[in-house]
Amino acid sequence: MSDFSIKRLSNCGDPVADAVALRIDRRRPAQMMDEVHYLAKTEIGVYQELIDQLNTLPDWLDWHQIEHARRLQSAFNHARSIAVFTGSLLEGYCQNRAAVALVTRGHLQHEVIRRIHEANYLLHSLKPRNCLQSGKTGHRALSELRLSNAMLRKSLLSRGWDEDHNSKPLSQLDMAFDMLEFGYIATLGMERLGIQLQQDDKDAIHHFWRYCGWLYGVDESLLTQDQKQESALYTQLSSRQKKVAKEHELLAHTTLRSISEQSILNIPSELLLTFSRICLGNEKADSLAIPQPPGWRRTANFYVTANRGATFVHYHIPGMSGLNERINYYVSRNITVPPQDQDRRIRNLKKIA
Repeated sequence: MSDFSIKRLSNCGDPVADAVALRIDRRRPAQMMDEVHYLAKTEIGVYQELIDQLNTLPDWLDWHQIEHARRLQSAFNHARSIAVFTGSLLEGYCQNRAAVALVTRGHLQHEVIRRIHEANYLLHSLKPRNCLQSGKTGHRALSELRLSNAMLRKSLLSRGWDEDHNSKPLSQLDMAFDMLEFGYIATLGMERLGIQLQQDDKDAIHHFWRYCGWLYGVDESLLTQDQKQESALYTQLSSRQKKVAKEHELLAHTTLRSISEQSILNIPSELLLTFSRICLGNEKADSLAIPQPPGWRRTANFYVTANRGATFVHYHIPGMSGLNERINYYVSRNITVPPQDQDRRIRNLKKIA
């Protein structure tokens, strides 16, 4: 994209959702979305415009690709969740100026906990069949998070947004990077965790998150048409962050600690750090000062090797894909924790293995 387009999108929010956010009070995302649906029936106006936009299907949408990607992501949900929570979210914090602004204003813990629970809610909402169709769990989750972003954007602007950031809070570029975190970056993390997907599967995942970006309110110019464009967009957006600052390091460490404390994943904190170094790569992990706990690399390598075996079975042994999916479902059920069940007993990954 041209420098002009990047500058324009960095100063652009989500006009339709922002117009709605100006007219309602901030509450839980689900309550705000219910209010929007009610007001769309009684007052129409901007409320109905948001609902209509959420229910409009783009010309390029392929439901077969969406379902293919959903099944694939569900099959390897444990690796995808680890890649998101220990890699993607941390990398996203290095890009998101709104997150840094909240940290400097004393909202560190609240911001991190909100973010990881939103990510967990979204990941679990995208697992059921037909989840992205209107009114289903994934469609609803993305619309709620879109409205939540608009409310947070309104709040930050009302407090006096620092012009030194050279962009709006939660701008179009931030929103596009959010989708890259769950799509492109998470897939890279999965590869580092041993899940080597074939190109047609990667294309399906790209298509899935392209439509998620559409529902999330991302500008069409940022909804890439293929993986090559997606990679180029990731490189271009990543280059905006010239240096990892102390705020980013603090966000990363607080995120990993909160994931453990909030029981988002049933994984020991030492293993979370090890997975984080794998998913981020040594260079990024070193820049965020993420340590390598002694003795845990072998456990992580065992998990990576098991994933490579599961991927080989998935692609090369006829008739075994169903059994492989059931095994991966069992692993996912014991590693990932649904949003409504935060008090489950943490189990050691060594015992699960």
